[in-house]
Amino acid sequence: MLSVRPFRIRIFYGWWIVGAGAIVMALGGGLNFYGFSAFFVPISEEFGWSRSVLSGVFALSRLEGGLLGPVEGWLIDRFGPRKLMLIGMPLMGLGFILLSRVNSLFMLFMVYILAITVGAGLGTFAPAGAAAANWFVKKRGRALGVIMSGVALGGGLLLPVIGWWITRFGWRHAAVAAGIFILILGIPIASIMRHRPEQYGLLPDGEQPSNEIDDSISHEKLGAVNSDPIAPVEFTARESIKTSAFWFLGASLSVRSLTTTGLTIHFVAMMVDRGFSLTLGSTLLGMVALISVIGRLGLPWIGDRLDKRYLMAITYVVMGISMVGMAYAQHTLWVFVLLFIYSVTYGGIIVLPLSLQAEYFGRYSFATVRGVMNTVQTSGMLAGPIFAGIVYDLTKSYDIAFMGFGIASFLAALLIIGARRPKSPYRIGY
Repeated sequence: MLSVRPFRIRIFYGWWIVGAGAIVMALGGGLNFYGFSAFFVPISEEFGWSRSVLSGVFALSRLEGGLLGPVEGWLIDRFGPRKLMLIGMPLMGLGFILLSRVNSLFMLFMVYILAITVGAGLGTFAPAGAAAANWFVKKRGRALGVIMSGVALGGGLLLPVIGWWITRFGWRHAAVAAGIFILILGIPIASIMRHRPEQYGLLPDGEQPSNEIDDSISHEKLGAVNSDPIAPVEFTARESIKTSAFWFLGASLSVRSLTTTGLTIHFVAMMVDRGFSLTLGSTLLGMVALISVIGRLGLPWIGDRLDKRYLMAITYVVMGISMVGMAYAQHTLWVFVLLFIYSVTYGGIIVLPLSLQAEYFGRYSFATVRGVMNTVQTSGMLAGPIFAGIVYDLTKSYDIAFMGFGIASFLAALLIIGARRPKSPYRIGY
């Protein structure tokens, strides 16, 4: 029996983890997920690569994430988020510095996929989300909402800076600056992360433990502990993928990703085509990120009280309407109104699936299940940017692409309705 002293602080340590997670998500979201859109046009113009080819770089990076997602998830569940983040953050920072030296399409693929994307996978979303899911149960939706709001804040605050830096000094200098910033800030923030509250004599949500925790308990045994009031029996990753809920949820996320990744990668380019400057286009996408905080915080809070499945379906439908409207909108004011609607729904639909997954399948294999879910989701991440790039190369317009995004959102709404709560897995002793 290993006795561990609980943290003697007034603020539950889980909220420190949430704060740290929000910061690393801001770095990954502002400099990588949103940031790549700011690099999109100048890299395309310097090398003369078509938008569909350049979209393939981002799409293949999502394929890498899908293939390695289960491995990354297992490593997080096995060794904890902090160790993985202390590897991932330096790798992502080094990747941006190497991006400044790119002089061929092959080198761009290697740097962006093997350094930036792998580093982001190990250092941002997967470990931060898993830590929050482990440290919170009753307030899980709100905790995940705060963490995922970091992506929006990063996009809103860092993306305009990247756009300005590219305009003033060039995209290569901006890549170096981004890499150095990640190294300076990301590593100390990652050191704050911890795996599970039970390892420190605490319980989720800051509830007081009745006795000490035995650290010698194996991961498999912990997975079967009835400690989560939302998920009375914990699912292993293998048990999760045998349920229809897993596949309906994964399919809805895949179709949704076609819309969100496609828009994120091509939005700045679309704004430039419509006469906006690169800096203003980047700022507008940053505003989309900031406005999405309303959905990232508000919809999960509602989801903690209502059926998340139906709330997600409604959100998908509203998102689809905004995309169809965007295809036809000619007046700038209507574009802004539709972007506002999209931003709120986009923010909510990023967080709600994480909370629904934890509710259905439990805490202790959260990262592994999320990693397998990412593999399922990869097809949409691949299809969205490439689809929009091909449509533009053929028509010199994004109108048809946005119609497709709307249809995909409606389909995602139908799929999520089928993701009903799975029956608890049968085990001896239950």
